[in-house]
Amino acid sequence: MMWEMRNISTLGWYFALFDFVARERVAKKDLDNRVIHAHLTMVLSTGVLMWLYAILAIYVFSTPVPGIVGVLTSIIHLLSPLLFRVTNRGLLICSVALMAGFIHQMTYAYYSGGFESYILYWLPILPLLAGFIEGRKCLILWTVISTLGISAYTFLHVWGFEFPMLISKDGYVLTKGLLLFGWIFILFCTTWVHVSIKEYSEKILKEQGQKIDDLFRVLFHDLANSLGRINIGMNLCEREENGKTTTRGLEVIRDAQGSMSEITQNVRRMYAVSKGKAEVDLSPVSLNSSVDHLKQMFASELEKKKIKLEFDPEKNKGLTVIVDLVSFNNQVLGNIFSNAIKFSQTGGTIKISAWRVDNQTVAIEVKDNGIGMPEVLSNSLFDLNKRTSRPGTSGEMGTGFGMHIMKSFVEMYQGLVIVESSDGESGKIPGTSIRLLLKGGWNL
Repeated sequence: MMWEMRNISTLGWYFALFDFVARERVAKKDLDNRVIHAHLTMVLSTGVLMWLYAILAIYVFSTPVPGIVGVLTSIIHLLSPLLFRVTNRGLLICSVALMAGFIHQMTYAYYSGGFESYILYWLPILPLLAGFIEGRKCLILWTVISTLGISAYTFLHVWGFEFPMLISKDGYVLTKGLLLFGWIFILFCTTWVHVSIKEYSEKILKEQGQKIDDLFRVLFHDLANSLGRINIGMNLCEREENGKTTTRGLEVIRDAQGSMSEITQNVRRMYAVSKGKAEVDLSPVSLNSSVDHLKQMFASELEKKKIKLEFDPEKNKGLTVIVDLVSFNNQVLGNIFSNAIKFSQTGGTIKISAWRVDNQTVAIEVKDNGIGMPEVLSNSLFDLNKRTSRPGTSGEMGTGFGMHIMKSFVEMYQGLVIVESSDGESGKIPGTSIRLLLKGGWNL
């Protein structure tokens, strides 16, 4: 769509013009940008024809009136988008532009035979443009105005009024030629913009549907993990040591309960963001505190598979990344770490490390020495249309949505995910490395 192609240099002038015209409306968010785009493209396309008729009128009429009116109305028509800088009343602004064209056409027609003038054939396009830009109200208004204009000239013609014919023979022919070629040009422009807006709207609806699907996946996937940990905690509670119920199980349940509360709040916030009612709350988050959260969240799983976690808190002291705290701990690091445990052998090792990429970017890597992934699976890891779920080394089951959810959040942070994995078939050491490139640094 046109307004999605800002990187194309040939359209740079258009977007510079749009930004100048729509600055106030974009800042205040009180008018759909599509209305401004539609109005601007209408003015640019119909303005070409209005100026051609105005210039033609100066040379082919024996009176200066059509030329003067043509130039003045073309200026008003051309400057009408500037009204968006002072008001969000789209119907008014659209009507100003169309009224300029209406007066131009009626004046030109009056001095070139009135009802017999070819330029009257332009009047039916006014309701079309009105509806295209501003919808039903504007469509009805300009249907009435155009009908009244044509009716007035028809009535005068039937009652024998003699309209002045002050246009030259060549001018009459050129007027007809502009009509024929002009209709093709205008219909092409309006149809092109209409199709572009339709495709853009369909894309937005598809993206919103995808975001809602992602919300459900986050909810079902992460709540399932927390419910699993509650089940582990309950099993621990059933064990007795020296006749007393262990408190470790209760701690696991409390942690899982807290995670569930955070997850549901996070899903609500994601939904608000997807609807444009809120923004992602990005702030500096300590990597050390997030890793501590992981240790508590997955303590039972690590203990069960006797997995060693390697992480140097002193080396990473003061390191912060610009993320959303809850989603980073649960959907990003939580998903990555959960998979690392899932596909690690008993007695395996998971290493978390970080380093500076540049002044504004840090890399965080979670690396395991587990069974890894074949190339065909690692290449499809983020594709929801392909099945990527498989049992873990101890038969753990998953949904296959975790990595897609993780990547969605990292992109929300304006970060990048890099996955490297080997299943040992190509002679490489098996294991998986997931690297996050995020905005951040030490002692921000």
